[in-house]
Amino acid sequence: MTIRIGTWVGAVTGTVMLAVLAGCGSGGGGDAVTPPPAASQTVVTMGPISGFGSVVVNGVHYATDDADVKIDGAAASLGDLRVGQVIDLKGTVKGGSASADIIRYSHNLEGPVTSADQANLRFVAMGQTVLVGPGTTFGDSISPSYLDELVGEAVEVSGLINAEGQIDATRVDLWSGSGPYDVFGTANGVDAAANTFHITGLTVDYSAANVEDFPSGAPAEGDIVLATGFEFGAGGVFIATRIELRYDQQMLPGKGDKVHVEGLITRFASATDFDVAGWPVTTTSDTLYEFGTVDDLALGVRVCVEGTLDGAGVLVAEQVRFRLENEIRIVSVVTAIDPYDLTALGVTVFLDASTRFEDGSTTGSDTLGLADIHTGDWVDVRGYEYPAGSGEVIATRVELLDEQAEHRMRGPFRHPARPAFEILTVDVMTTDTTRFVLEDASPNDPSNDPSAADFFELPEDTLVEARGSWSGTVLTATHAIIKTCDD
Repeated sequence: MTIRIGTWVGAVTGTVMLAVLAGCGSGGGGDAVTPPPAASQTVVTMGPISGFGSVVVNGVHYATDDADVKIDGAAASLGDLRVGQVIDLKGTVKGGSASADIIRYSHNLEGPVTSADQANLRFVAMGQTVLVGPGTTFGDSISPSYLDELVGEAVEVSGLINAEGQIDATRVDLWSGSGPYDVFGTANGVDAAANTFHITGLTVDYSAANVEDFPSGAPAEGDIVLATGFEFGAGGVFIATRIELRYDQQMLPGKGDKVHVEGLITRFASATDFDVAGWPVTTTSDTLYEFGTVDDLALGVRVCVEGTLDGAGVLVAEQVRFRLENEIRIVSVVTAIDPYDLTALGVTVFLDASTRFEDGSTTGSDTLGLADIHTGDWVDVRGYEYPAGSGEVIATRVELLDEQAEHRMRGPFRHPARPAFEILTVDVMTTDTTRFVLEDASPNDPSNDPSAADFFELPEDTLVEARGSWSGTVLTATHAIIKTCDD
């Protein structure tokens, strides 16, 4: 049995990852001082996997030589895990290095997609609303541009839960299993007389189910539950054959341990009283903020938090790192690379410990790293500009591609001087044959296209995308697109 550890932290004490390990991809610095030998310390972390060659979570590399790995409660190996899956990890840190002792992965759901909304980049499966976007890794045979084609297919989803109970997906795969469907989440609206409860939008009927590990013999409000079954009844009610309380004593942090968690703020009362992925968090005057300030804390904001839990089980944040919008996208050829950055379309893209590497080529590998990317390779880079207005990009994801038919640049519209403009710092030239497109209009009906004049009247920093050919200094656009969503 496993559990998303944050949901139980209110009953125990625990902690967050050391800043010296550059957690959540944060940078280092400071005077060169030789520290005293560090004692070994237990660390508990939760977040999506961003890389392998060890396992990388929240920007920290954990050695995995002796790790006990389980997937959905069954023994597994590191090779069974995938980039983008949200895991719980417990291990040790000593002298600036970290190792994993226990790794647990439980998907949010495995089951059929019943509806999809391409325009708003979401679908519904097992009664759960799943949000996808630039931070979502898709398995083979899935394209975020064709979500409608998922309807009727069974999928496996891993992600972070927002305040509305929706899943902000970090990975989506087609599910080829022949066994039962299942869904993992918080039981609410428990009706003991009717033997039903809800997991967000799904009603679960457990009247004929095997009921396992509940202290009272039945689910209670707020329990973390795995519901398993083969069919749906009238009104889409899920007929469970088994329900299980998800709890793993091994994963619970102890007093004085370190904890490092990435997630969405799901409850926000104030800057000193909020929840991140189920962990109650407080800040102090000593808390450090990266890519934002204390005033940016709010419901629904995605953050990485590092700190120590106090005796009441509240995480006292030593550092909060904000996850910025991934509005920059570059699809092009790598022209330069070094250990800390790569260049494409003339833009230097900085890489940090939390940059996720993926292989979208036909010879795909599940363990791609920076060492596998070379000059001349095509890549799809997602990231954000930081500091704002600087033209500098920090990558959150780099995907290796097969050769593409066109180069693409997405980002803020700047310095328009018809027929040219800039996206971030990339020079874009339009011609008499450039098609100007409003993304949410009918893509096959040119009568909906804005005029060139309308396009060049856009406010600066409007999100736009250019597609076309690259001369080495100028992107000549076949399409200039006003973006309305981030696919």
